Order: sequence, then C-alpha cells, then structure tokens
Amino acid sequence: MKKVKTLVLALLLMTGMVTTSCISTRDTVKINKVELGMDKSDIQHLLGTPLFKNADENVEQWGYRKFVGELADAEEMYFIVTFDANHRVIAYQSVKPSLYPCYGIQ
Repeated sequence: MKKVKTLVLALLLMTGMVTTSCISTRDTVKINKVELGMDKSDIQHLLGTPLFKNADENVEQWGYRKFVGELADAEEMYFIVTFDANHRVIAYQSVKPSLYPCYGIQ
C-alpha cells in the first residue's frame, strides 16, 4: 500500500512539473501567431472562442484569458484582439484585468 501511495505522489509531482512548464508557453505560442490583417475565422481557429466580445459601429474586440509565469505564480492577463469593420485584425495587446474591468469577469 505504501508503494502505491508513493507512486501516486510521484505521478502528481511529475504532472505538476509538466503543467507548470507548459502553461505560459502554450498561451504564448498561440498568441505569438496573431498578425495584423488576420480575419475573425483565423483568430477563432487559432485561439478558440473568446471569453468576451465588445463591439460598436467601428470596431469589435475579442478578449481571451491568458496566464503569464509559472503555475504557482501565474498572473492572469487578457489578450485583446481588435477587428475593423471588415473583420480584420487592426490591433492586439495584453492587459491586466484591472485595466479592462468593464466585463466584470471573475
């Protein structure tokens, strides 16, 4: 029984190490592929369904949650993609949730 507990603990620790090293890398690799001029379908294919959307008559913004840093100390950020009236990316940036509070996302 002690061997089983030791094995389970070892597997949990290994899983934690793998997850810790990948969480920020996975987000960064996808986000680094975003380019000006891409269309909405390109972004949705690359990043998935946005966490939130905001639009007016001129632009639309899609927001994604990302984490920067190691798992234990990861800082939550939003990656905001802005589209023009032709549905093309005209800007993108990472912001802290406190600087983008209008969505009230927890």
